[in-house]
Amino acid sequence: MTRSSFDSADIGFDGADAVRRVWGHDYSLWPDPAPGAGGDWLGWLDLPERLNRGDGVPSDDLLGGFSWATSLTVLGMGGSSLTSEVLRFIFPHRAGCARLYVLDTVNPRSVRAHLEEIDLGTALFAVASKSGTTVEPLSLESVFRRCLEDSGVKDVSRHFVGLSDAGTVLAERALSGDFAAYIETPSNVGGRYSALTPFGMFPAALCGMPVDKMIESANGMFNECRGEDVNAGLDLGMFLGKNALDGRDKVMLVISPSLERFGLWLEQLLAESTGKNGNGLVPIVFRPESGGAVVPLADDRQFVVVKLDGEDFPRLLEPRHPCFEITLPDRASIAGEFFRWEFATAVASAMIGVYPFDQPDVESAKNLAREILVSGNSSGSVTPSPLDVALERLLSKSTRGRYLVISAFLPESDRLTDMFGFLCGAISKRTGMATTFGYGPRYLHSTGQLHKGGPDSVMLLAIVQDDSEVDIPVPGADYSLGELSFSQSAGDVQAMRGLGRDAELAIVGEDAIGEVRRLAREILGR
Repeated sequence: MTRSSFDSADIGFDGADAVRRVWGHDYSLWPDPAPGAGGDWLGWLDLPERLNRGDGVPSDDLLGGFSWATSLTVLGMGGSSLTSEVLRFIFPHRAGCARLYVLDTVNPRSVRAHLEEIDLGTALFAVASKSGTTVEPLSLESVFRRCLEDSGVKDVSRHFVGLSDAGTVLAERALSGDFAAYIETPSNVGGRYSALTPFGMFPAALCGMPVDKMIESANGMFNECRGEDVNAGLDLGMFLGKNALDGRDKVMLVISPSLERFGLWLEQLLAESTGKNGNGLVPIVFRPESGGAVVPLADDRQFVVVKLDGEDFPRLLEPRHPCFEITLPDRASIAGEFFRWEFATAVASAMIGVYPFDQPDVESAKNLAREILVSGNSSGSVTPSPLDVALERLLSKSTRGRYLVISAFLPESDRLTDMFGFLCGAISKRTGMATTFGYGPRYLHSTGQLHKGGPDSVMLLAIVQDDSEVDIPVPGADYSLGELSFSQSAGDVQAMRGLGRDAELAIVGEDAIGEVRRLAREILGR
């Protein structure tokens, strides 16, 4: 069910024509892609039907071969892991099935904590990389292989599954016996559109989630996005696009507590698809409890509410802002939402004039991080500053019409996330500007494209910690996990500065939560 304050009449965009062209694979609906990024990237349109035929659904034989596993840890980044991150929070752990974990960080503290949480003897790892070359999951794979060997496991390959496109280095390794199984992912589906591929469906099936109901939901939305007059995906896409053209490029996502992690997936889809050529939709997960609700919000905002039927939560929205509301009848309907939002993003991209299936600016930070690692200078030309100093440098600049991105290359925890929410609310109250928070290096593979290719109104505050005492070497490599993490943070700051955008690198001590709390209170004058 949807409800919108948006009137689609007289919008100046032919929605029916857009629907025909999307389903007709007519790429002239969008501007040309970046050089070398063309080709067929609309394979996601057929995924619900393919799932309905059993194509892409893990077989009982494959799943039965891993009945011994008590945990499945997905090692991936961006589109290869975010669907699993969403699903593991939406669906409670089912007794008798493997417990699902996602490790999309190379923070050594997080890796050590994960090793304490799982039983290595019954642990299964899914190395997920569409390209087969993503440095983070491959580094983590090397670390966990060594941990299994050191624990006395004789057949280490039995504990690994490879998910990748055909012909990649990872696929070839998996087929040669380095892995217990290789699961092919479709080459004509980009990472952020891959929720209904094996990247999402294999973990869901192995961990006992309601795959049949999810497939039913996906097919229902598939049909709802085909109509030229009534079309669930088109309506949402035109709402997003029209508001962006009217200057409301900040998409405030208000999400039910039980669906909260869906916001991470939406951030990547919207930011990486639309954030280029100086344009883009800026997704911001809106948390009223962080203090944002008491701040008069600027007229650059539009709202989308995604709620689970029967679940109450405080919204506190200002009626003067346009709002699109979606109600899911049950948790399995999240599969349909994956498809709705993919279709809507394709439509919105056409309206604002960007090609949604490339990510030309993602590589810049990766290249700088590689240079820092090779040089042996852990921070490159960026010198970390104390947190309060780095933030004040940014806030001393003009903040009108801008937004601040806080990215913490720190071990993720609920307490730390809540405290950064408190800080974001304090900054918004002081400046009136939108403020977002996320963990690195996750955001490099998602919203990082928007920060570099989207509007130049962005400011970045990256935050690191000294991990030297807990660091973990990567077997077969000349770097450690901590060095990789630090180089990624510094490389991103360098990439942003190279584009003329304001960016600072801050460092915190062991009590990161305390430092963030004190800073937020200082900003609020408490």
